[in-house]
Amino acid sequence: MLKLSDVHVYYGHVHALRGLNMTVEDGKIVSLLGGNGAGKSTTLKMISRLIQPKKGSYEMDGQSMLKDSPSRVVKKGIIHCPENRRVFPLLTVEENLKIGAYSRKDKNVKEDLEKVFLYFPRLKERVKQKAGTLSGGEQQMLAIGRSLMGKPKILLLDEPSLGIAPILVKEIFEIIKKINKDGTSILLVEQNANMALGISDYAYVLENGHIALEGHSQDLRNNDEVRRLYLGG
Repeated sequence: MLKLSDVHVYYGHVHALRGLNMTVEDGKIVSLLGGNGAGKSTTLKMISRLIQPKKGSYEMDGQSMLKDSPSRVVKKGIIHCPENRRVFPLLTVEENLKIGAYSRKDKNVKEDLEKVFLYFPRLKERVKQKAGTLSGGEQQMLAIGRSLMGKPKILLLDEPSLGIAPILVKEIFEIIKKINKDGTSILLVEQNANMALGISDYAYVLENGHIALEGHSQDLRNNDEVRRLYLGG
């Protein structure tokens, strides 16, 4: 279980996260919603240890993560799939995926590569193709697949639907559900609130760096304020 308690993050004088409290329970999908600048990506960067909080605690399975380096966080099973995909465009699909397993010492890398291809058959069809020649949706599949090669306990997904055709968004979200069903906990940052609430178990709504609302995803989906602000209803 991942737990954030009273987390405060600053960018210079800007108070980006203001007493954030959040939990991602084992085996669950948790959505983090909010407008631009609300602090969603900052939260993921803090969890990945790319940003140091000024105050608060951050624990994984009851142990503090605040002194861990980003590489140590990865080795403990927290994998960050960043916004805008950030694949290596001049490397092939296969090379991008193998980079995701760079920190692993076990012998199951090949087996997990085949598992990624089961989730994303398109990647297997394009295994020798350079990543920069893939469509936006295919690059997103590759970014998620590369993250899975790190064997995550918790997968941090930042805006997986951004800039992708609606038909591929639906396909990717179905795959995210399968990944979770196979045992990976997921913290999902997503502008498409309707899609996010449709697949998650629990959700938080961030406003100006603090939690404005939280609850079971279906309850928030039926919440009048959430519908007005995020679901267009």
